[in-house]
Amino acid sequence: MCPVIFEIFGMPIHGYGLMIVLGYLLTVFVATRIVRRWGLEDVFYDLSMVMLLSGILGGRTMFYILNYSGEFEHRSLLAFFAIWEGGLVLYGGVTAGCLGGLVYLKWKKLPVLDFMDVAGIVAPIGLAFGRLGCFMNGCCYGMVCSENYPLGVHFPETSPPYAHQLHLGWINAGESMAAVHPAQLYQAGHDFLLFFLLLWYVGRGYAPRGAGMPLLWFLYGIGRFFIEGLRDDTPVTFTGLTVSQNYSLVVVTLFGVLLTWIYTRHSDKQNASVPIIRDIPEKGENG
Repeated sequence: MCPVIFEIFGMPIHGYGLMIVLGYLLTVFVATRIVRRWGLEDVFYDLSMVMLLSGILGGRTMFYILNYSGEFEHRSLLAFFAIWEGGLVLYGGVTAGCLGGLVYLKWKKLPVLDFMDVAGIVAPIGLAFGRLGCFMNGCCYGMVCSENYPLGVHFPETSPPYAHQLHLGWINAGESMAAVHPAQLYQAGHDFLLFFLLLWYVGRGYAPRGAGMPLLWFLYGIGRFFIEGLRDDTPVTFTGLTVSQNYSLVVVTLFGVLLTWIYTRHSDKQNASVPIIRDIPEKGENG
């Protein structure tokens, strides 16, 4: 855990915010390498900024709503903007980011399916760096595990998981906390694997055109459902699952249906996709 990496002229540089920035920069770098032959790098810079800002706003809004009574009720409204402290709900960010990107592409009359395929490939990079930021911030922590578990983590006394165990009476002040699963690193590893898988499968043209983004969220939802079950910072709802697990089931179901339709529509080999590193269709051809 390292919530503050260093200071510049007395201004703290937070690990969570730094990882978000690095993830965004690397995501844009890889994406622009893919679309370079299209001659539309500048368009993707603009698109990525729209999706980033929309995603942060959506993720923060959902976190604010879900945690208002426990964390924001007695704080100034300005606390909403303190994202360097952590506190973004991914599914809220995804929904808002995709909507923002879709509106931008429609406004510019650009091929939605091709750009969303690229976004589907590179988005896991940003997601993974976001989880690395969570680990540095100490949020999104896992459940208690065996002290002999080689991946078990002990966070310092200033961390959220330490405060959680202290509040529950599992430890006394000054004692070392019980080891917990590094759920943040599990999720980051899962997201990096998704990037390489989609780079190969979608980027090489094995997937139908337009399947990139649905494949990402279908596979992400499955992994997130199980990793979420190892977390200890999210309350259980009336369904017996956490909020994110409930969303994961909805996401997997919806995108599973969408993928079934996409693959059925492209079952004819004449309609099969080609590598995504290809000439972009004419402007306005949305497929």
